Amino acid sequence: MKKLIYIFFGALILSACQDLDLTPEHQLSDGSLWNRSEDFQQAVNLLYPSIGSHQRDLDSDIAFANSPNSASNGTRVAPATSGFYNNSYRDIRRCNFLIDRALANGFENDRFVAEARWFRVLFYSRLVEAYGDVPFYTAALDPASEALLDTRTSRETVVDFLLQELREIAPLLPSQTELSGSELGRITRGAADALRARIALFEGIWIKYHNTPGNSNERLDEAINASQAVISSGEYDLFNYSPDPDQSYRYFFMEVGNDSKEQIVARRYDGDRRHNFTNAVRDGGNTSTRKLADMYLCTDGLPIDQSPLFQGRSLMISEFQNRDRRMSATIIPPGTFAIDRLDQDGSGADFPTPIWDQSWYDNYKYISEFYFDGTGGSVFYYHMLRYAEVLLINAEAQYERNGSITDAQLDATINLLRARAGVADLTNALASANGLDMLTEIRRERTIELAHEGFRRGDLRRWKTAEVEMPMALMGAQFTGTEFETVLLPDGNLRYPDPPLQDTNGNIIVEPANQRSFDPTRDYLEPLPAEELVKNPNLVQNPNW
Repeated sequence: MKKLIYIFFGALILSACQDLDLTPEHQLSDGSLWNRSEDFQQAVNLLYPSIGSHQRDLDSDIAFANSPNSASNGTRVAPATSGFYNNSYRDIRRCNFLIDRALANGFENDRFVAEARWFRVLFYSRLVEAYGDVPFYTAALDPASEALLDTRTSRETVVDFLLQELREIAPLLPSQTELSGSELGRITRGAADALRARIALFEGIWIKYHNTPGNSNERLDEAINASQAVISSGEYDLFNYSPDPDQSYRYFFMEVGNDSKEQIVARRYDGDRRHNFTNAVRDGGNTSTRKLADMYLCTDGLPIDQSPLFQGRSLMISEFQNRDRRMSATIIPPGTFAIDRLDQDGSGADFPTPIWDQSWYDNYKYISEFYFDGTGGSVFYYHMLRYAEVLLINAEAQYERNGSITDAQLDATINLLRARAGVADLTNALASANGLDMLTEIRRERTIELAHEGFRRGDLRRWKTAEVEMPMALMGAQFTGTEFETVLLPDGNLRYPDPPLQDTNGNIIVEPANQRSFDPTRDYLEPLPAEELVKNPNLVQNPNW
């Protein structure tokens, strides 16, 4: 069994990008480890880099890069292999190995073993969300074990286990405020409850709209209870950037948002080691689509097709006026000056740049304005779990469970986000007076708050609306009939002399509908890698892949 010990843990830990002391005190070996809590701490540190990294929703309908995305437009095929699949089971095996050692040595209630159990839940939840039923192991198996040839375990069974794990480990973990400065970034009780809320919401909604085995209401009750535990703890709050509170949403995704009260779990980067997530300049090549741009409400809380505050599109800047602040924090208003790390006065504000910004809605989210010369020391984190998501989970679960939501519940959740964004409160009276559908508004709020954070495709899948939304053409800004047609460079020449592809109304076509598809009999689940079907003949591919 010694060959199952990951002797290479030390090398990997040394390369990890965590702002934690991840360096082991000695090489791992069965003979000298697993008799101190510190041994489990050193081992679990290896798992922190697997928290993940920034996602951009490029596989969905609200974002586009320089070229079509095969997951977004429905053209992909089942892969021969998958790094996501392989890495997930690699990390699960590491968790199982550590947990096995804890059980064998009387450390099952150790705080750092609870962290390993949290990570195992995280990795399995990602697999379930992608594939549905999955191979399921809770012990580290010998490579020759026949259990590796088992069939897939139902998602209901796996999720039951994951939620129970999170309930059990929460009391073993410290609260956020109990962490010492050197421990910032470690998994907490709030992280257990927030992850439980996320999983329970996803599964409750999946059962409800996909009519799969399980009790939707029980899952939604759990989502409500878990998210309420985070809210009631008083440990977390929305980030407020005191020098400019109106820009708090945008600044949360810069360095000043690191380790703020809104952050629950983050991939933490160490600038001193030059392990940085850095966007030195504006994010050319990752743009928002018109669908996302049009979702942002006017400040009166009404959609642009209903609000008298909407200023139209005649000027490049006009559609951004009187809108939710998150719009201009996510999309750079064309022609305005935008500071970034290398352009400290904004004088290089020549955007959108059509060769990069296919939709002409240039990305602004994650673009830091704090100077960084590339020599280390300036970083910002990937916020994997944040308080805003917990508020959104609570509101959505309340409505989906009960068919309604009270104004008090809205004030305690969604309206906190809208206040930060400068948008009027969502109330039942506002919805009724203006013919708004409350569920649509709750889903709208989730989409715009979490835009470019990797949630959109999963949301469309669990809502079972992907078959409607995904085949739609991806559109960009309006060109014909607007200032884009006539704006000049300083030398008097047209800034945009070559009109982009447009529809009959002058709207930019990023990817036409005839090049997009979503097969509801296939695409709600991801395809298993072909090599896994060869290695284990008892695995069955997901339908129609």
